[in-house]
Amino acid sequence: MEAFHSFWSKPNKNRNDGKIVMEDYEILVMVLSALEWKKHNGRIRMVTDSDGAKYFREKGLYDVWDEVDTTLDRMDASTDPFLFWAAGKLMALKYSRLPLVMLDTDLIIWKNLDLLLEGKTLMTAHAEPLHSDVYPARTHFKLKDGYTFDENWDWATPASNTAFLYIASEELRDSYVSQAERFFANVCLDGLNPVTAMCFAEQRILPMEAKALGYRMAYLLEFDKMNEQSLATHLWGAKQYLKEHPAQQSAFCERCLKRIKEDFGDEIW
Repeated sequence: MEAFHSFWSKPNKNRNDGKIVMEDYEILVMVLSALEWKKHNGRIRMVTDSDGAKYFREKGLYDVWDEVDTTLDRMDASTDPFLFWAAGKLMALKYSRLPLVMLDTDLIIWKNLDLLLEGKTLMTAHAEPLHSDVYPARTHFKLKDGYTFDENWDWATPASNTAFLYIASEELRDSYVSQAERFFANVCLDGLNPVTAMCFAEQRILPMEAKALGYRMAYLLEFDKMNEQSLATHLWGAKQYLKEHPAQQSAFCERCLKRIKEDFGDEIW
């Protein structure tokens, strides 16, 4: 099964005075994510832009993936990189051949997924409850004149974490990305929160659109049993903790390096 990572450099550069900056733990988890995917499941690409590709080449990371492409040079210049910081994922998905897996760079899959994906059309990492701090009511968003949310959406549908997304339907992919792009272009930006804005576009639109089109959502993991499984590791919230705790960060990086060397030898570096 083919997968892709994505890296739109503009949000990163905007946070770092025009330079691409990645912490060691971010790089190591990204490397592990790519290598473990290739080991257990198949081919993986990095979809980025020209600046991202240059960065990965300079860091000696180019060969971590089977291919590095610069599809994200096609990003719409009007897409706000602060508010819609993960929009590059959707652009990469838009121009990818299906079926495939969209995989976050901080998510590691440790096992083969063939049996789990068999017969499925749509699978995300896990469901998420609609807590208002991340997923506010529809009235939270101020919309431009002439734009309305799809009347077929069921707003009680749980959100879906798309750190992992398997999708096999072009109809659903095209509709999902189109709806997200319409939201990017038609939500009023003043006072908009980048967490609620991007999480709505990426993780609320998908399950509501899937349900409206008649597609059944499957999940890789159970939300309330995340600590009781050995299939996947998602760094996500731990990144801020590692950033603020240097000793734990160093120990974590050592663990990652040890695992890379154990599983793949020294030739990676």
